[in-house]
Amino acid sequence: MDPAALVEAIVEEVACPICMTFLREPVSIDCGHSFCHSCLSGLWEVPGESQNWGYTCPLCRAPVQPRNLRPNWQLANVVEKVHLLGLHPGMGLKGDVCELHGEQLKMFCKEDGLIICETCSQSSEHEAHSVVPMEDVTWEYKWKLHEALEHLRKEQDEAWKLEVDERKRTASWKAGRNPKAEYYMGV
Repeated sequence: MDPAALVEAIVEEVACPICMTFLREPVSIDCGHSFCHSCLSGLWEVPGESQNWGYTCPLCRAPVQPRNLRPNWQLANVVEKVHLLGLHPGMGLKGDVCELHGEQLKMFCKEDGLIICETCSQSSEHEAHSVVPMEDVTWEYKWKLHEALEHLRKEQDEAWKLEVDERKRTASWKAGRNPKAEYYMGV
């Protein structure tokens, strides 16, 4: 494996899958995935997230017992060492430079949906466009993704509830104890 790609892969391994920054107070959960303690706690505190179906891993959706959160000190040490190297998640070590100017791609043009360098952002092609730093748009899109996922989880929970209700009705009907039918039939 290319050494630069290997370093980039290591940097991504010490990033929290929720906030996409270095893991802070990393904890491991039952399925083996690791997250920032605050990110995981914040996600599980969303109203309705765990009321009926329990807690699940944000990555693999495996059931998780919150009391089983284990501090991952070894991973915290690796995070600290990678941080000391001056690297950060998402920075990329190659391919993240502008082909025209050779500068690092740090800006995002909202109109064109392109990641561009600072020189490109001031060019005639983009000067009238809404151009923002990548960090700003990253949080905006992460929030939109989080909202979309929450909406899908709520719909999934509703579908599961409907399925459970339907199974109960079917079982009751098969058992011949349909209270509504008995009422209407005068039984």
